[in-house]
Amino acid sequence: MSKVIIACVGGFLGAGKTTALQRAVVAIRERGLRVGVITNDQGTELVDTEAIRSLNVPTEEIGGGCFCCKFDDLALHAKRLLDYERPDVILAEAVGSCTDLSATVYQPLRKYYKDEFDLAPLSILVEPSRIRAFVGSGDNGFPDTVRYLFEKQLAEADLIVLNKADTVDDAEREELTQAVTRLAGTIPVRTMSALTSEGVDGWIETLLTERAAGNRILDIDYETYAQAEAVLGWLNARVRLTAQQEVSPKAAAEALIGHIQSGSLDAGMAIAHVKILAQTDAGSDRIALTDGQGKPQWSSEKTFPATNNFVLVVNARIRTNPEALSKLVEQSLAAMADTLGLETDVERIASFSPPPPNPPYRFTEKVS
Repeated sequence: MSKVIIACVGGFLGAGKTTALQRAVVAIRERGLRVGVITNDQGTELVDTEAIRSLNVPTEEIGGGCFCCKFDDLALHAKRLLDYERPDVILAEAVGSCTDLSATVYQPLRKYYKDEFDLAPLSILVEPSRIRAFVGSGDNGFPDTVRYLFEKQLAEADLIVLNKADTVDDAEREELTQAVTRLAGTIPVRTMSALTSEGVDGWIETLLTERAAGNRILDIDYETYAQAEAVLGWLNARVRLTAQQEVSPKAAAEALIGHIQSGSLDAGMAIAHVKILAQTDAGSDRIALTDGQGKPQWSSEKTFPATNNFVLVVNARIRTNPEALSKLVEQSLAAMADTLGLETDVERIASFSPPPPNPPYRFTEKVS
């Protein structure tokens, strides 16, 4: 029986990992291979999971902590995919605040599950605006602990993927690639646009054929790592909206993310990532914002009809405390609902700061 390939995909919040995984699923299927996905977050009720499942992909979700701290859950869910779906490839999307994946995930997989899995290169995605924010000397709205986390993510990669290449010209691509190389040294860097699919096939070919994985094990200051994660408030919510008159779900999502953005700016809260998934019986799509000064972007150009009953799933990671984040999102929901004549039913909402990372397994040397 051939082994299943596991490809872990990391990168800071807003790097475009979910869109990249959606495109990867298509590219892998076009090769006649079966694929499964494992999503990951500090909380539950994930936009990412719903987005992947919309492709009818076998998908497992690990909430309540990052892969490094929930390794046994990762192994359990990977084995579940093997037992019930028998994929050729498993794509594992790490939470955007996670690092040290080589030491705490790849080495334990190699040590304890070498007969079941082959490891694809650890891909770390990075996007242009985040490179500009963290590589320069200006104020990016986050403390140095977050810059430390960002740099460690790049430093442990087997492959760095400069995503969202469609947003920059050739000269900017070269400039950004050089900036990443100055940070990460000799680690290979490739450019890609998950949104347009440019470069996705080449990335997938690397994951399917190369086995140089988990080559870099870093020294990580776990106190600094914990401080970086705790800087952000995390909020996940699921809200059902109803109205007497039909309303565009996409218009509602745009209004909500606009209120969250303006409220964050007014309060001096730096946005790491805000995602809103609009769901109806006719379809779904998600809108995301990775910069308080940026423009929210939809993941596709699909449209679906106005309706008087739909769901918005909200994931927000913003530099503030959980209480202030809850208040911001609740006020934004109220403002959006009032403007569009909607009734809101908050089915689930949770706002928190992650606990300090505490991996159950951590190897200081590469497992042979």
